[in-house]
Amino acid sequence: MAPCVEESVVKASPATIWKACFAHMEWEKWDPDVTHMEDVSGGCEEGTLCTFMMKEGPIKRIPCKLSGVKENESLTFSGSVMAGLMQFQGTITISANDDDTSTINYAFDMFGLLGSFVYWAKPEAVLGGTKGGLDNMVKISEEAEA
Repeated sequence: MAPCVEESVVKASPATIWKACFAHMEWEKWDPDVTHMEDVSGGCEEGTLCTFMMKEGPIKRIPCKLSGVKENESLTFSGSVMAGLMQFQGTITISANDDDTSTINYAFDMFGLLGSFVYWAKPEAVLGGTKGGLDNMVKISEEAEA
């Protein structure tokens, strides 16, 4: 399946979005599927490792790594569980539109034998998690900009 891609215009600067949603590595504030993060090896920077503690599902601990990190612009988080049978990748891109607004683009994909099956069998969970995460990023960022 193709990645789930959501995009939204935000009344906040890229710097505000970054600081409010990513800089402190507290993704549970915006990701509706994460209760908290553990084993965070650093800030929101290239190569940082962390473990997502999930709210639902049979797999509660999901390790991930950050890559493609460009402060105030973009990041990718990716990982796998069950010896690579379920893999995932999320990419968030932030771009300034003008002095008052920015656009957040959030693409999320699951792949590997089990990941593809989960995406196929429960697309509403993947789509809902991606859309819910983006909606939360927008809300948090606009509150921080105010």
